[in-house]
Parts: sequence; structure tokens; C-alpha cells
Amino acid sequence: MSKTAIVRTSGDVLNVRSSPNGEIIDTLANGTKVTVTGEPVKGGNWNWVSIGPNRWVAMEFLTFLSVSEERSSTPNGLAGAKVVASQTSEKIAGGLKVYETELIDSEGRVIDRIRCVSGRVGLQDPSDVPGSQTPIPFGVYTFDIPGHVEYAPGEFGGVWSPVTPTFKTRRGGFGVHYDPSTFENNSQTGTGGCLATPTLDEREIMTNFIVNYKPIYLIVEKGD
Repeated sequence: MSKTAIVRTSGDVLNVRSSPNGEIIDTLANGTKVTVTGEPVKGGNWNWVSIGPNRWVAMEFLTFLSVSEERSSTPNGLAGAKVVASQTSEKIAGGLKVYETELIDSEGRVIDRIRCVSGRVGLQDPSDVPGSQTPIPFGVYTFDIPGHVEYAPGEFGGVWSPVTPTFKTRRGGFGVHYDPSTFENNSQTGTGGCLATPTLDEREIMTNFIVNYKPIYLIVEKGD
């Protein structure tokens, strides 16, 4: 019998291993929804559960959903409208990794898909170091004021929606905006750690979604 669970860490990724307490083969971002099969197996200091063929995680970092929660939950196990950004290996603008971003309504329907970027060129691995100008850390964030987009000139490209991490991190000042410098190929190309749309068309799609659908969560994760 399978059960649905949500990865719940302090903000760090959860290691996926090839066997109970075995070799690390992958990671899952905080907030990721998984399907657990079988019974837990003791190994080292943890209880291990299977989430797929040769894929095991420590059960202590999972929160299991009740049957009613499974029926009512939307993607990633978080009810409500959300923005889900997955970092890919594809690069644009001289070295910025593309974040494939889905805009999802409160019923779990994907309203639109756009690209986003984060961090500066040459600094594309998320870090917890303040001022590092690396991408926004993987994890779950909440929009400070759902549906709110404020005017923010300069590097913010005219729009700014602040978000707050649900996990502990030494960094701060996170938000969603447009990066007018993405294709300028200069020292300001990319962001100092926010999530940004790279074109005006994508800025308008993101802005309209935030205003009209009032997303509660921003989920940033490592994709394939």
C-alpha cells in the first residue's frame, strides 16, 4: 500500500539513496511531494522508506498526509495557488540557468509556463551565504501579500513581490521581479538572489498571475 508524504526539512535538500543508508544518488527540495511504498527499514540512525525503485529516504524528514489531505492537496502537497520554479541545466544569457516555472491555480491547474532566472552569471549554485549573489535557495516560500505587485524601478524591472522562506536561512530580501539586465551581458546580468523573469512578455504573464490568482507559495526546486 502506498502513502503520500511531503519532504519537511529545515530548508536543506533531502538526500535520496540507492538503498537504506546507502549511496547518495539524488536530492529532493523541501516541500517535494513523494509516494512511499512498503514498510520502513532501520539503517544507521534513521528509518528508511522507499519512494521508487532503488530510491530511499529517511522517514524522519517526511510528513505523511491523511487520506482527506491527499484528496484535497494540489501539486507539492500545498493547497492554494502557487508558483513552482524548477532549476534546469539549460542556460541563457551567457550562463544563467533556466528555471522552468509553472503558474498553478488553487485547483492545481497549470495556468501558464514561463522561464525564470536567479543569481549572477558564474554563480549558479544556491548558497546560504549572505551577499553571495547566488540563486535563491531551494525550498518553500510564502508571498508576503498574496496578489500584491508593487512598482520597483531599476534592477527590479518595475515589479516586485516579496516572499519569505518557510525555512531557516542566513539570507534574506527574497522576491519575484523582472530582470531587465538578463540579456545585457554586463556585471548586473542576473539577480542577487531573487527569482526573476528574463523578458517583458514573461514579466507580464507572471504579474497578471500574481494579481489575478493571488498565489500563496513560491516553491523553488532542483529539476532534472
